[in-house]
Order: sequence, then C-alpha cells, then structure tokens
Amino acid sequence: MYEQYQELWMKTLEQLSTDFDKTEFEEIFKPVNKVYKFHKNLIYVVAPSQFHKSRIESFHIKHVVRVLNEIARNYLNTLDNLDVKIITEDFITNDSHVPINGIDPNINNLYRHNLKAIYTFENFVVGPSNRFANLVSLQVANQPGKVANPLYIFGGVGLGKTHLMQAIGNFILDNDPNKKILYVKTEVFIEDYIKKIKNKTDQEFNQKYNDIDVLLIDDIQFLSKKEQSQLEFFKIFERMHNINKQIVVTSDRPTFELKDMMDRLTSRFEWGAQVDIKEPDINTRIDILKKKLASEKIGYEDVNVEILEYIARNFTSNIRILEGALKRVLFYATMMNKEITLDLTKEALKDVIPEIKSMNHTKIIEIQKTVCDYYNISLVNLLSKSRKACFVLPRQIAMYLIREIKNESYPKIGSEFGGRDHTTVMHSIQKIQNLRIINNQVDEDIKKLFERLT
Repeated sequence: MYEQYQELWMKTLEQLSTDFDKTEFEEIFKPVNKVYKFHKNLIYVVAPSQFHKSRIESFHIKHVVRVLNEIARNYLNTLDNLDVKIITEDFITNDSHVPINGIDPNINNLYRHNLKAIYTFENFVVGPSNRFANLVSLQVANQPGKVANPLYIFGGVGLGKTHLMQAIGNFILDNDPNKKILYVKTEVFIEDYIKKIKNKTDQEFNQKYNDIDVLLIDDIQFLSKKEQSQLEFFKIFERMHNINKQIVVTSDRPTFELKDMMDRLTSRFEWGAQVDIKEPDINTRIDILKKKLASEKIGYEDVNVEILEYIARNFTSNIRILEGALKRVLFYATMMNKEITLDLTKEALKDVIPEIKSMNHTKIIEIQKTVCDYYNISLVNLLSKSRKACFVLPRQIAMYLIREIKNESYPKIGSEFGGRDHTTVMHSIQKIQNLRIINNQVDEDIKKLFERLT
C-alpha cells in the first residue's frame, strides 16, 4: 500500500511542476518528495523544514489536494476524497511508536469515540465573526500543549464553540491516532465527580481523567457554585498543565464574567488564550447554508441564492436554528413534491420566522408590562421566583421578546428578572424558540405580542 501512495505523490509532484513557476517548484515542492504513511484517507508527506511545510499549507494546500484527487481517480480508480498532511522529521520522531496504519489496541474506546467525526476544521465555515478563533484553534491543534494552554473559547449559544473544540480533537487524532483525547460536558464531569464521592469509585474516575493527552471540556460556566467539583477540576488542570498536556475550555462568557467560581481557577483560564465567537454576518450565514446543502447531497447551485439570503436574513443569532430552518424548507419541498422556490420557502417558514421589526426604542419594562397584560398576570408575579406554569411561560416569553427586540445579553436580561442567572435566561429563550416551532398556540401568542408592541 505504501508504494502506491508514494507513486501517487510523485505523479502529483509531476503535475505541480507544470502548474508552478520552475523556480518556485524547485524551491518549495520538489524537496517534499517522501510519503511517510497513509491513514484514514490522509496522506502524510515529509517536508525538509518548517518553512516548506508552512509555505505549502498557507498558500497552496487546496490546489495540491485538488491535483492529488484528480490523479488518484485515474491512478487508483477511487472516488474517495483524499487529503494531504505536510509533516516534518520532528513529527516522525514523535510518531515512531505508532503502527503505520494501526491504533494501539490497549487504548480505551472512550478516547476514540467521544468526538463527532463531522466536527472538523474543513466543515467549519469561517467568517469575520470567528476567524481569529479558528486561526488560534488551528495553531493549538498543530502544536497541542505549546501554543495556547489553556485555550478558552467563548460565545453565545449555537455559534460553533463545540464544533471548533472537537475539530481540535479530531485534527490531533488524525495526526496521531494513539493520542488520548477526552471530550466531556461540564455537567457530565460534575456527575462523574458526584459518583466518585458517593460510590467511592476513585479508581474509575482517575482512569478516565488522569492519563489523557488532551482535555476538551464544554460549558465550564456550569461549574458555578459547585465548589467541590471546581476543586477537583483545578487539580486535574494543574496536573495536565504542569506536563504540557493541552486543555481546551468553552463557555458562554469571558472569564471575567464567570460568577461563583474560584479565583485561582478563573485566573488559570487566562494563562493561555481567550478567543470569542460572535454572531455570523449575513455572508457567513449564507456560506453556512451552502455548506449545509452540500452535506445534504444537494449542490447549492440548485437552490437560488435569493432563497439562501431570505433564510439568512431571518435567522441571525443561532447557527443550529439557521440550519434547522433550511432543513425545514428541504423537508417541506420533499413532502409537497414541489420545486424549492422563494414562495415555497416563505410558505415553509411562515410560522417560525420571528416577526421582528425595528423596535429598539421599546423599553424593557414596556415589554414586561405588555406580556403581563396579555396573560392577565401582575408584574410582581412575572418577576417572582414562582414556578407555577401560569407564570413560568409568560416569564420565558418576556425574556425571549427582550432578547429578540433589544438584543440584550443574557446577564442583562437576568438582572431585569430579579437577578436570575444567565443560564436560566439562556435555557428559557431556547425553550421558547423550540416551542414556536412545535406549539401553534405559543407561536400565535408571540405574534400577537409583537403586534401589540408595534
């Protein structure tokens, strides 16, 4: 197998020699003439220096991959999409214990299968709102434990934090399938710790968290007020950081906004790099929809761009909801056996598009009072801690309306409802977003409330 991929690479170089100026080819590409190994459709080729590696990856990798695949279809008679990874001799030295096409059978499956294969850098749509976060994440993936440790990624719900975090893990595994990479949600970490204390399963807990190369922990804000869990995580953090093992953390807020968290823990989150992901602009949202269409086996050229623009302009703050709107249109067209047109798109989405108008002048108290009048409850009950259903739903809808109309932050909205935690606000808004899709009465109520507010 090695010989055929070496031959494939030499044929690729032969074609590249005609695509580039002779001097550039001789200087940049010709010395990169050795295939190290082939793993998971990835061909590892050896560059004589970091300069050659960086030059090809920064400026020419897409062209190289395209040429490689064109030749592979003829030479190997394969339709598989191959990719190229440029490495240096340092990588080979560190990788010498890895079987050329194998994985150490002693590695627990926990460290192989807890990442979603779809979460890769290739599938991550880059725009102005996330470009810096993507660049730093790539650097971390290339040199885990050396560039930014820990890497702290923060941003709103549904903007791609988990995707980017798991892309780091998948990239590292592609380079070295024997790395032990643990992805865990903070809630799961807390459950594991409670189980350890309650059932005295120290050995099981330690086996999971002690001997790992990369820790990816999602939604660290949920450690708030969990003092013992914070202390346990602090110990793990210290141990890993001291031996240069990579830690990646995500949160819905920057470190200085973390509440009820040990200072010595939040200060350590600032040791590495903090990067944020903002809401994508209109062009990035359109690119996301195109990427989603490609994954649905439908070329985006088959869907008129004005349709994508219509969806992108109406779903702005959450990528999952944006992609869900597109899937709703595709499903609607399939069920109705109709061509995807702008009129069909409007029909499919008429019940879920937020009817938001320019109401930035509206005060928060006006929105709260409007909701109270509509549901015939008092403002005191709306702002109270009561969990009665007749108060909870109006309260959640009021939070949703404030977010949509005023675009206020979760902490700000929480402060307007008796100092509620931002996670309560976040979950309330998510619930109403979901209810608008599946509950006609809730959707109708919100439409009427918008009419009253305008």
